Parts: sequence; structure tokens; C-alpha cells
Amino acid sequence: MSMYCLVWKYKVSSNQAKFEEEYSRNGSWFKFFESSEDYLGSELMKNSDGKNYVVIDKWMSKADYQDFLDENKAEYDQLNEKCKSLYDEEEEMGEFDLLQ
Repeated sequence: MSMYCLVWKYKVSSNQAKFEEEYSRNGSWFKFFESSEDYLGSELMKNSDGKNYVVIDKWMSKADYQDFLDENKAEYDQLNEKCKSLYDEEEEMGEFDLLQ
């Protein structure tokens, strides 16, 4: 069985504490996604320079993730807009299948 993962990179020059609060295990994104039984959690990692972060969102499958987005687009867009001020740059690094 494989797991679908989305990997995001963020550059954060200020507001690190607020960024970490929103993107961590009990942050807004986690709470939003966890309403889906197909969401398997997220990992938040910080580079040693303290300004670069990686977020890995884990789902059962790409279809499950896409279905969730389609059903919750307005709320997703609203949360995305709210969090944009917390980072300088956002880059989708890619989509991956976790091999087990």
C-alpha cells in the first residue's frame, strides 16, 4: 500500500511562531484536513536557519485529497488567504507516493 504525500516549501522571514502555530499538528490546517477520514496527518519541519520550512501532507490517495478539496473549496480558499501573510514564499515541491 502506498500513501499520497504533498510536499510544500515555505520561506518565513518573520512571524515564525505564528506560522508554526498555524501549520503544526494542532494548527488551522490540521484541524481543517482532519475532518476527512482519508487524511493521515502532516509533518512540519524547519531548516537550521530558522527561515525555511517543509510541510508534508499525507493522504490515503490522490483521489481522496482531490475529493476533499472539491467538497471544501470555499473553506480551503478562505484558510489559504488567511495564512498568506505568514510567509514570504510558498512552493509546491511535488507529489509523492510513500512506499511502505
